[in-house]
Amino acid sequence: MKTTFHLFLFYFLSVNLLAQNQIIVDGFFNDWIEDTFTFNDESSDTPGVDLLNFSVCNDDKNIYFRLKLDSEIDLSDSTDLYARIRLFIDSDNNTLTGYPTNGIGSEYGIDFNEKFIWNDLTYPFNVTQEPLYWLNVVPLPTITADEFEIAVDRTFFSDTISFFFKEDIDGDKMPDANQIFSYVLNNNSTSNTPQVSFSKSEPTNLRLMSYNVLNNGILNPSRREQFKRVISSVDADLYTFNECGGVTLEDMVTFFSEFSSDYWYMYKFSGGDISVSRYPILQEFNVDMTIGATLINLPDSIYSTDILLINGHLACCSNDVSRQISADKFIQFIHNCKNGLVPLNTPFIFSGDMNLVGYKQQYETILNGSIFDTSSYGIGGFPDWDNTPLIDQVCVINESNQSYTWRDRNPSSGAYPPGRLDFIFYSNSVLTVDKSFTISTIHMSEELLSANNLSTNDTEIASDHLPVVADFMVKFSDEYILNNGGNNSSDCSSYSIYLSQGWNMIGFGCINSLDSEIVFSPIIDHIVIVKDNLGNAYLPEWNFNGIGDLERGYGYQIKITEVIENYNICE
Repeated sequence: MKTTFHLFLFYFLSVNLLAQNQIIVDGFFNDWIEDTFTFNDESSDTPGVDLLNFSVCNDDKNIYFRLKLDSEIDLSDSTDLYARIRLFIDSDNNTLTGYPTNGIGSEYGIDFNEKFIWNDLTYPFNVTQEPLYWLNVVPLPTITADEFEIAVDRTFFSDTISFFFKEDIDGDKMPDANQIFSYVLNNNSTSNTPQVSFSKSEPTNLRLMSYNVLNNGILNPSRREQFKRVISSVDADLYTFNECGGVTLEDMVTFFSEFSSDYWYMYKFSGGDISVSRYPILQEFNVDMTIGATLINLPDSIYSTDILLINGHLACCSNDVSRQISADKFIQFIHNCKNGLVPLNTPFIFSGDMNLVGYKQQYETILNGSIFDTSSYGIGGFPDWDNTPLIDQVCVINESNQSYTWRDRNPSSGAYPPGRLDFIFYSNSVLTVDKSFTISTIHMSEELLSANNLSTNDTEIASDHLPVVADFMVKFSDEYILNNGGNNSSDCSSYSIYLSQGWNMIGFGCINSLDSEIVFSPIIDHIVIVKDNLGNAYLPEWNFNGIGDLERGYGYQIKITEVIENYNICE
């Protein structure tokens, strides 16, 4: 217990923040607006990893922390020898309760590296270690980084809290020992997130689902019905399934026949994972023990091209070396494709359980083509057809603001927190995403569950992974254009949309890109926020435009204050 004398040694910084736009917990930071309070620590005040600054905001469900360091670390890896990050939270802003440390009384001591929370609610009695899931802690990204965003459930917190970060190896603290940081929660900020319809915006969009079914899960009678409901609700055209080593193609045919009358084409590659297509498979490629590819014959009556579907299930856990080799081989394969292995400008998608939990280099290799072992796999280079990086399509959980795709279903102290392990990378020079989402039935409203014949616990029972879904727009064939009187551009001068009060999902199909301020100027007085798929925001009230131009073929989320009818987005 600290005496009154000791308290005089500290000075207090109390912050009551203005509303900030909805945070999407995905490991990217474009949705953190400039007006969010940021605390800057004294620089170079430690011989080790230096804590530089943090930002903080909240909604009605969570508190969000943005942590910046001077070096890249693996936040949730106990073998990281460079840094051990802890977050101490005084949940009642009372120095006389909880564990006394750095001028506060901490009820919750979150140790990210060892992956547990010190339960100091009744300190010094009955102190326990609880899993990170106790406070629904979600830190992203899962790969090494010098910046992280962290969601923490605020249910058991008072309206004012105090907290500080500590790097435990060299002792850097933020704020330092002579400061106390108090934060007043904003109770006017809500976590309203849009509901994304499971139905395609257009029947010609090509839908992909990627799903790790956990240890041959479709063969397990106690999980099979849940898988059937989830997979049939999506009704995809292409699937990449992982952890299917014990599943034969005959097993998969039987499984699909229980909920679909269509004929399906399938390929199981050496790693034991299975790709499924509504359309015939022209060619198969065994890229690596963890990567298999299929060239899919799309119907000429609709599309101008075929598509290359690449299924990846990279090595798990601490096996950074094997993951890097697989990433190198993937880029080598893509460059072989660009050098004539497949027709010029064939769209390609790389999806699956990538297990990106270690060094950032593996992610950078896939995205940018930066091969690590150039002597074995070539010099690499940007993988898209136009010599640019691939796009990492962030699939946010439907009706949530989280983007994790894996969680421990029976967590205990030391269990890994939820992570983003399942990815969809694609060649955006020849493909466009219309919409995407991750399915977590426990986050879905009764309305959305009922509309898709799903039950609340379907994804919880089926697998420890969540399925990710994306709809792709593929260029139409001349035959389709001729028969449908259209083209690959769009004239929407006579097309009006209806916007309901609250959140809406809209597509931008205009011929030319247009500045978002111009597009939304007719309804600017009714707009709360507009967001793109990366979390960039347009906030008219703040005169802040983080989106810039709206691009043809992309989807956007818009929150408005009242119903708007007959709005033409292209005029």
